[in-house]
Amino acid sequence: MKRLLPVLAPVVVAVGLLLVGWAWLRGYTRHNELMRVPDLAGANLAEAEALLAKRDLSALVIDSVFVEDRPKGTVVEQDPDAGKEVKAGRKVYLVLNANQPKMIDMPKLVDLSKRQALSVLDILGLKVKEMQYKPDPCVDCVIAQLYKGKPIAADERIRRGEAITLVLGAGEKGERVPVPDLSGLSMADVQLVLNMASLNLGVLVECQGCNTQADSTLARVRRQSPAAGANNRIALGSTIDLWLTSDTTGLRPAEGWNDPSRYTSPDSLHEP
Repeated sequence: MKRLLPVLAPVVVAVGLLLVGWAWLRGYTRHNELMRVPDLAGANLAEAEALLAKRDLSALVIDSVFVEDRPKGTVVEQDPDAGKEVKAGRKVYLVLNANQPKMIDMPKLVDLSKRQALSVLDILGLKVKEMQYKPDPCVDCVIAQLYKGKPIAADERIRRGEAITLVLGAGEKGERVPVPDLSGLSMADVQLVLNMASLNLGVLVECQGCNTQADSTLARVRRQSPAAGANNRIALGSTIDLWLTSDTTGLRPAEGWNDPSRYTSPDSLHEP
């Protein structure tokens, strides 16, 4: 036994050190101690930090975005997602809703076609307030860009989400386009179709059953003026008045309503 002691002693010491190290590491990493990540959506930063602190978690803001229909300064995204189980001490990364949209450079839209201009505005997060038409040989070409009724130069700073008026060429012969069928479309889809058809939104006469903002968002067109029809043509830039309803039973848009080729291009109206 005495002969084995010098051999066994280092082994016992090594095993003991390993056990002590393993126990320390287990405690240091809080092995098997998991916390469920709370849902922080809609909470401001102070509220989010308090909720996380109760579960031995912490917050780290990594970005901000601007979402118009969300309260300013509140959480719009989080990582890890709500309900995930993580180790105590973990950071939860947050994206907050900014108080103001980001500033961007106004693009140069003059001399672009309407389709190109709409694409650029959409990519940059700008909206179309109105399409005005004036006599010009280049039909549906942008001849001016306006912001709040005044010309805005390219590279001028503007907030994302602002609305731009496009002044477009109407040709020299008073070109006219067919009135599109907007029945069954939501307001977002209506704007898409009107842009493709080179027309503008007129008066929202009525929204039956619309008691909340959500009702209005989901409402669909039940009537329009002037009425749709391939032979019913109106001038470029004309307006269409709408009647909406929150009762969408039986309201379905026409098949292929979002096909650009469905709407006559003004360019084709003066081709030989």
